[in-house]
Amino acid sequence: MKSLPIALVLVTLHLCACGQADPAKATFFAEQLACPPPAIAQFEPWGKSGTQQVCKIKHGPFVAFEAGHVQLRGQYDNGKEVGPWRWYGPDGKVVKEIDYSRKQ
Repeated sequence: MKSLPIALVLVTLHLCACGQADPAKATFFAEQLACPPPAIAQFEPWGKSGTQQVCKIKHGPFVAFEAGHVQLRGQYDNGKEVGPWRWYGPDGKVVKEIDYSRKQ
């Protein structure tokens, strides 16, 4: 039995709702929550495909991961950076440090 070559055809479909912006969505994203300090308003995913806007206060440990490694570690206390904050290079070594307990 002879094998036949397999051809892969990729078809892309571009949909354009050009000029048909969703006014309800635009109104939602234009709304600014009046969050009491030190809270800040943030948009986050909600449900299967929705978005929510919430007031948040950063409190507790903070770790940021990007480019394949932890890049930043620190601590928040009621929305403010406190104590040592350390930035790390790809090798895991500290490349920068700021001690916020000394910044008053």
